Amino acid sequence: MNSSYQQLVKNLEYLKLKQMHEHLDDIIDTAVSNQQSFVETLVKWTNHEIDRREQNMVRSMVKVAAFPHLKEVKDFDFEFQPSVNKQQILDFTTLRFIEDKENIVFLGPSGVGKTHLATSIGIAAAKNRNSTYFIKCHELIQHLKK
Repeated sequence: MNSSYQQLVKNLEYLKLKQMHEHLDDIIDTAVSNQQSFVETLVKWTNHEIDRREQNMVRSMVKVAAFPHLKEVKDFDFEFQPSVNKQQILDFTTLRFIEDKENIVFLGPSGVGKTHLATSIGIAAAKNRNSTYFIKCHELIQHLKK
């Protein structure tokens, strides 16, 4: 006959709750030593699973978006490019433009940070569960011609 603990481990494996399975002993030990309620223990335990799934979801959305690199706004050197309005870019990362159904187009000479900024805004959108896809204007025109 299986113990309750062994049955729980089998159930977690069957349900593919990897994080809950990996943190099972820690959660049980913490619950016992801190005398946590059953609900508090379950919340902490399920948070591990949710956190991992969120990380995996963001990672896959960023991968599908085909960004040329994984740079975010915090990595952009606004002092190097003073013509870029930092406050406007930070506003774009709030994704308000999506709610307002607006588009963003970056125009300018090579080397000023258009790709970096577009990528960073796209990553912010992907992290917020918005479908994104990165494509340069020239490539988009080529696809449309086909």
